[in-house]
Amino acid sequence: MPRRTYDVAIVGAGVIGAAIAHECASRGAAVLLIDRGTPGGGASGAAAGMLAPCSEAHTPGPFLEAARESLALWPSFAARAQADGGIDPELTLDGLLRVAPDADAATDVQARLRWQRETGIAEGTWVDQAEARNLEPALSADVQGAAWYPNEGHVHSRRAVEALVAAARARGAEVRHGVAVGDRSTVDAQRVILAAGAWLGDLAPRFGGTLPVRPVHGQLLVLHGIPRPPRRVVFAGLQGYVVAKRDGTVLSGATEETRGFDTTPDAAATERLRTQAAGLIDGVDHATGVHPWTGLRPAAPDGLPLLGPLPGRDDDRVLVAGGHYRNGVLLAPLTARGMADMALDGRTPPGWSAFDPRRLG
Repeated sequence: MPRRTYDVAIVGAGVIGAAIAHECASRGAAVLLIDRGTPGGGASGAAAGMLAPCSEAHTPGPFLEAARESLALWPSFAARAQADGGIDPELTLDGLLRVAPDADAATDVQARLRWQRETGIAEGTWVDQAEARNLEPALSADVQGAAWYPNEGHVHSRRAVEALVAAARARGAEVRHGVAVGDRSTVDAQRVILAAGAWLGDLAPRFGGTLPVRPVHGQLLVLHGIPRPPRRVVFAGLQGYVVAKRDGTVLSGATEETRGFDTTPDAAATERLRTQAAGLIDGVDHATGVHPWTGLRPAAPDGLPLLGPLPGRDDDRVLVAGGHYRNGVLLAPLTARGMADMALDGRTPPGWSAFDPRRLG
């Protein structure tokens, strides 16, 4: 590996690392993006790509504020990536239905809408069964109603990583994959950003710090050949979700298990996800192909992102961009902009104190 001085070296080429690389390179910085595997080979490559801040957040607070801000950035973020790299990340903002499969779920969904309205969030409205099926004809007849969020949607997560890596390269970033940190190489960089997802906890000590990040195993089911794929994201909280991509592939997700770094698919989970999908949309029994995707979500103890200096060091030359858990794709635009501010200008974005990695001691 050649020796060179960079303004920013980013470790991890998932959606977060690739987004930061593109943003920093777009500002004229000399950027190195490095990954021990292939870009998007971790959690980003096994994600449904949902952009659903009001459906993911359980309470008002910094996470919901950041998620809503990041969603608003996605259209320009995707357009810039496609313009620079020539790859369409397949951004689709056709709305999301947070459905209620039964009466108890309907009560919970309506309670969610109430606290959102009380805190000034007016995006969602309740729709009854007939209105929900009009918005999404593929919905199962069992659905009682839904919260309709017209501004939410999804992106093709694998395409997004490909688009961002290509865009970063087009802006002058150097991208190296198949190279682990410490592989008999030396890189000089003014700032290092650790964006290695579930492996952050193992990586941090090599840079003189500590991070309590744990991997959470998640499994998705990929369904091919459903006669009428859903047009909207159909989300049912703990009872899962389904989302269709432009090629007609339908994703059903997702499990959450603590299994260390084991990414082996589980046959029981596969059947559970198929049954779950059949409870949300019609036509699952006609699927002509079924296979699982697995990935490891990076989780911090309090469930919030880790964005800022690496704890354990007495300087800010090593920064962390991780702990996004289920929402790395959603938070990529905001994370990229904020981490570029930190790395290149020494400026912490307003409202990011809640995400400072040093909060965890």
